[in-house]
Amino acid sequence: MNDGFLNLAITTSSAAATAAIHQFAEELLSHGAGARVIFDATEADAECALAYAYAAALFLTQLTREGQTQAAPHLAAAQRLKGRCNPREAMTLAAIAHWWEGDERSAVAAWREVLILAPEDLVAAKFCQILELSIGDVRGMVHSAQFTNAIAKPSGYAGGLLAFALEQAGEAETALRYARQAVARNPDRDPWAQHAVAHALAALGQPCEARSFLQDHSGSWERCSSFMLTHNWWHLALIELDFGDPDLALAIYDQRVWGVRKGHTQDQINAISLLMRLDLRGVVPAARWSDIAHVIGDRVDDRINGFLDLHYLIALLKSGHSAEAQRLERALHERSETFGLARGIALHARGDYPAAVAAFSEVEGRVHRVGGSNIQRQLFAAIHADSIARSQQHTRFLESEHENASG
Repeated sequence: MNDGFLNLAITTSSAAATAAIHQFAEELLSHGAGARVIFDATEADAECALAYAYAAALFLTQLTREGQTQAAPHLAAAQRLKGRCNPREAMTLAAIAHWWEGDERSAVAAWREVLILAPEDLVAAKFCQILELSIGDVRGMVHSAQFTNAIAKPSGYAGGLLAFALEQAGEAETALRYARQAVARNPDRDPWAQHAVAHALAALGQPCEARSFLQDHSGSWERCSSFMLTHNWWHLALIELDFGDPDLALAIYDQRVWGVRKGHTQDQINAISLLMRLDLRGVVPAARWSDIAHVIGDRVDDRINGFLDLHYLIALLKSGHSAEAQRLERALHERSETFGLARGIALHARGDYPAAVAAFSEVEGRVHRVGGSNIQRQLFAAIHADSIARSQQHTRFLESEHENASG
């Protein structure tokens, strides 16, 4: 963690609360499995608004209604203490309140205000990037990360944030340079920077290098949260799939991607995304779709995040949960950013490939608005491409039948 962050003022008289907040920041930025240390801060000082605000934010990262419910009392406690906050803490509280309300754009604006007040606040920078990615604001993500990196770069974590943002903006070579510098500063504790290296190498057409790099660093992921652990293995599985080894990709799915923390939304979309890509390559997932569908059943009515919901729709359709899929599809049709994709996914699953092609084509160029990274959104492009191929096959079949009948 950079000294600038450690020196930021926290309204508390408890050294234990301060230490727990600093440890929370380290776990958050390093994607460690120990972020719940923030609750040590609320126990150490029941008058520390920042501790309660960060606790609320931790629950919000679950991206579920349950998480919102769990966040509520912590957010309320922080708001009761707002009068004790310094300006950075007050704006942090405002950002998390907007996030809890589901207003991600206002939350991003507030996080950016925090960064203006304290550019070295890497917790604000991390949460800001999470939400910028969610709303598809790549230009804003680059600007925020550049601003923070200019001040906080000795930490390394700021460089990883900037590297990822730059790669998403199409600046892969520059991204790779920043990502490698960040990894050099924290070789075993910055899986996000490692992840940015993989993204950049993939964008530069260097899959062999990406595979070797990820394999070399995979041992350091065991300390990570389930999302980062499974997500970096997900990247490795995609590389193996692109190299024409679906069996190895499926083995990674079974051993590393699915089953670490089945109830976590990010783990679920890693699994759904990989399984659908395997499905498109002709791999029969057997009972795996039903296993996922059983777990995500409670998420169908959450409607927290359109990007997640599109993945849930895929799993429900592939597992034959028609009623739940139709209910979710109707909900997605009410949201402009997900309407075309949801329709295309559903039509593809039902075998109406020409209509699926038309649905996907209508939203081409606007897919980034649903959020997620460029590699994650390639799933929708793959389903679109499969719809085109199958539609063309059907057309050729009909033409052949017509010729045979005429002859």
